[in-house]
Amino acid sequence: MTGRLPRPDAADGAAGSPNGEPAARLADVCARRAAVYQALALGFREPTAAYLAALTGGELVEGLREAVAWLGPDAALYEPALTALAATGAAAAQTDPDAALEALAVEHARLLTGPGRPAVQCYATQYLEPGDDRLPRLNGAAAAYAAAAYAAAGVATADAQLELPDHIGVELEFLFHLCRCEEAAWESEAGDDALYLRRSLDAFLREHAARFFSEFAAALRAATPAPLYGALADLLDAHVVVELGGPAAAEERAAR
Repeated sequence: MTGRLPRPDAADGAAGSPNGEPAARLADVCARRAAVYQALALGFREPTAAYLAALTGGELVEGLREAVAWLGPDAALYEPALTALAATGAAAAQTDPDAALEALAVEHARLLTGPGRPAVQCYATQYLEPGDDRLPRLNGAAAAYAAAAYAAAGVATADAQLELPDHIGVELEFLFHLCRCEEAAWESEAGDDALYLRRSLDAFLREHAARFFSEFAAALRAATPAPLYGALADLLDAHVVVELGGPAAAEERAAR
């Protein structure tokens, strides 16, 4: 995954609306969907000065609003999270950048990495195959599922990546990667490849990732995090709902 902050490369035309020939429009949609996955993956990483600058300068929220504008009425689902992110950035902009970055790093460690046991569980196995509360299970069947999906897509985690395959950040980066690969396939007019990639993403999300993303988001909010992490939890919830078909589809699944 690149370190570029989310600013989707939209096709020529009016901002916020996919334009051009059908393949170009589909490629543009992929770029916009990828931008949200990338923002989430970067947000759950250890905070960096570049990420904080994008947050405080407004570029992060502006890019996300542009990314979801094509959704029409469903774009409103993202607005509470984006409003909270904008407010968080505005507040952080009033403090010393080094102090703000240190405060975020401390909160990130408390919530997600440690030292010690983090306040929030970050692995799919911990949600889908819960063990003893005193010793949460790790590296179970959920991790094997994620690893198999990466292998099937020809993806290998970087040598420096020490996380297990079912870590929230790794899975979000994989979904970002699939979106960008689908975008490239549409751009090269390889429609069959693009459709295969979209089916792969949908299967990974429905059969695996979406089954724990909402619980992770709820746990993050319950841990009384800094406003940034509460906003990211809301952004994750909204994006999963839209990716799985929108509010109507979510209501239908809940009724089953």
